[in-house]
Amino acid sequence: MKDTRKSDNQTRQGLRGAAPRIVIAALIGVVLIGTVVARTLHVNSTGNSEAEDSQQRPVPVRVQPVETQDFIEYGEYFGTARGILEAEITAGAGGQVRALKAEKGEAVSAGQSLAEIDLRRVTSHYDTAVLNERLAREAYEREKGFLERGNSFQVRVDERHLAWLRAQSEHIDAERMLEGARALAPFNGTVVRRYVELYDELEPGDPSFRIADLSQLKITVGIPEADVAGIHELDEAEVYFTAFPDRRFEGTPTAFARARSDRTLSYDVDIRVENPDRLILSGQTARVRLVLRRFPNVVVVPSRAIYARGNRSLVMVVEGSTAYEREVRTGASDRTQTVILEGLNAGDALVVEGFNRVSDGTSVTVRD
Repeated sequence: MKDTRKSDNQTRQGLRGAAPRIVIAALIGVVLIGTVVARTLHVNSTGNSEAEDSQQRPVPVRVQPVETQDFIEYGEYFGTARGILEAEITAGAGGQVRALKAEKGEAVSAGQSLAEIDLRRVTSHYDTAVLNERLAREAYEREKGFLERGNSFQVRVDERHLAWLRAQSEHIDAERMLEGARALAPFNGTVVRRYVELYDELEPGDPSFRIADLSQLKITVGIPEADVAGIHELDEAEVYFTAFPDRRFEGTPTAFARARSDRTLSYDVDIRVENPDRLILSGQTARVRLVLRRFPNVVVVPSRAIYARGNRSLVMVVEGSTAYEREVRTGASDRTQTVILEGLNAGDALVVEGFNRVSDGTSVTVRD
């Protein structure tokens, strides 16, 4: 019993000794919590104050007065340049190449012989055809004389006439073969390709040369259906070539197909380009900017000032010192400018920089 009482007395004494320390620790905790809460309230109060100041401070923007001007809508397409005239010379009778008289890139004249392809054989065939045609004509004329004197019949005259017509056809074929054997240039131009070498054996109809008149070029481009809608005529084009990237060539549309090509599923347009110095060669790729439509005296704005929300096109304008949002209806555009059909008028102050930092009704200040 004595031990039990002694233990209880010791416990009560220990508790009485710890009580002051517990109180002190609690007071310290209360002070710390109060400090944290005070600081939090101060920070929130400061943040709200800064946010309010930010909302009230005008947002700097740059504006541009809306103006009307003429606008040209271009379409950009690619095509291949060809000589205004191009022709392939073929060896109609075939045979061995016995002589070559022209090189690639050489200027040639109409009627000039560029090669000899089994010329003796073909010349002999031609001479025979000429003689046959002359004899057939003389026989026909003689038979007509007999008929006039009553010594022949109409059927015999008709037979002689038919024989003469056949001989004429053979004469024409032989003449074409002779031209092929001599490889005659059909017009003034340039040898853009030579398909043969000396002593080559050619089959009838094999090509020998390709000739092109490069004083003018023809470029054919395909216009998609969406671009061609509503266009009745085309009259102007700008043409650029990779070999001369900084030089612009003037082009003139010369033909505009009214039916869609089954091969390209587009509408073909031929562009003529002057090439007096023969700088552009046959086969070079051309980039064509074709004038599609002209819009006189319309509202035109920088495309970067237009933004979208859903399917709506919007801009910001400044009235006084306040920015207001306006919905616009856009029209034709190019890389930098867009036609505005509705929603803006000449003289409106259009926000061109800073519109992404303002909303409808925001106070703004205009920068120079």
